[in-house]
Amino acid sequence: MKQTDNVAISDVVVDLSIYPRSKPNTGMIEQYLDAMRAGDVFPPIVLEADTKRLIDGLHRLKAVEQLSKEDAKHDGKIPVQFVTVPEDVPAKLFAASFSVRHGIGITTADRKATARETIEANPEFNTVTLAKYLGVSDETARSYVGDILAKRREERASKAYRLSRLGWTQKAIAEALGVTTETLRVDSQNFQDIGKSAISQLTSGLPHDEVALRHGVPLNLVHAIEMEEWEDDAKRLAAVNVSIRPYDVWNFAGCHDLMGSEHPGRVPGDIVAHVLYFFTQQGDLVVDPMAGSGTTLDACLLMGRLCFGYDIDNRHDRIDIIPHDLAKDGWPDAAKKASLVFWDPPYFEKMDSSNVKDGYVDGSVSALPRDKYLTFFADRLTDLHVLVKKGCWLAFLMSDWDDDTGKQDGVFLWDYADLMRKAGWRLKRHIQAPLPSQQLHGDIINKFRQSRRLARLERYLLMAQK
Repeated sequence: MKQTDNVAISDVVVDLSIYPRSKPNTGMIEQYLDAMRAGDVFPPIVLEADTKRLIDGLHRLKAVEQLSKEDAKHDGKIPVQFVTVPEDVPAKLFAASFSVRHGIGITTADRKATARETIEANPEFNTVTLAKYLGVSDETARSYVGDILAKRREERASKAYRLSRLGWTQKAIAEALGVTTETLRVDSQNFQDIGKSAISQLTSGLPHDEVALRHGVPLNLVHAIEMEEWEDDAKRLAAVNVSIRPYDVWNFAGCHDLMGSEHPGRVPGDIVAHVLYFFTQQGDLVVDPMAGSGTTLDACLLMGRLCFGYDIDNRHDRIDIIPHDLAKDGWPDAAKKASLVFWDPPYFEKMDSSNVKDGYVDGSVSALPRDKYLTFFADRLTDLHVLVKKGCWLAFLMSDWDDDTGKQDGVFLWDYADLMRKAGWRLKRHIQAPLPSQQLHGDIINKFRQSRRLARLERYLLMAQK
């Protein structure tokens, strides 16, 4: 700390978000004020050097403010010490380290609240340092935040289990979670206990959602745990209420709750599950270059397939979706070993950069002009054919697009099929996977009818093989 000259009280920045007490003590302010009237001298308040943000001394500051209002001769200044908040320590915790040394320290409740806020906002912060700044023992600090740490370990363990089931290496999982491989090993052992408990509860008749709630894990993970040793794909699908459609029209009323989250152009998980059932085996590697909300990843988890998913859109903050821009960076190396590539790209002219919540993000190929849009697919289909192993399947989900204004040519399924053939792919199946008619409300249907326009429900799945 460095003693400085007096500072005008009007220059002091009071940020209550870093104040470690639940509220100022008005009685303490009055006591300080009486003592100051009597001529007592108090220690300087503490300010952050660069910002003049108050770190310690709110009661003294308030007393001086009141005194300056009462006494016209008061210069409106207060003695200060400037400090630098350590880069790795939250300002509120640093401020608390001053308050705990006062004659009237902060309450246990305020210590605990500061500890929990620190750990919640800074997952890597350790309890030893926490105890040091709060002026308590390591054991007491752990008691303040023990439940948070336990929950975090469970969440981390469940994420690690998910990633391992999808084919991630232990090193890659540890890096993604920001932990050591030893921590990962301990987490894995703990999660085995969770898994055993979940299986026991399911066997006793407890519903899957209740088991998920008790263990704080996603519902689809509970199903994956239950089915981990199941070799029968039909049994797996039946367990998650997917009815196998052994024909080339897959019409599903909506999206599956266990596969994917709300996302523009979200594909029904039933479609992915059917592709996995008819064109892959358990243990095969699947790559999804535009994973969106993670529908393919969730389907693979349930079906016992390995999977790597990539996307430029991280709105869902899923650890299993790897940031990657297919348009700029090309195909990820994982595609070299894939048995299936499931590709559900953004449709032409579906870009809505003004509304990222409901539309695709900036950088989406949907925003490209028609010629560049088709060039993108021509290039990537060629690159993929060179990259993948012989026999690899490509599942390509797409809908036609036509221009009602007549200003430009449409983009139709046969355009994509031609690009596939030119790239060297052998087209093997053409499966209809229409959009559900339920998405069109009565008023929308009337508008199409009155304007003599056709609403688009068609969607196709092209299956090609190298």
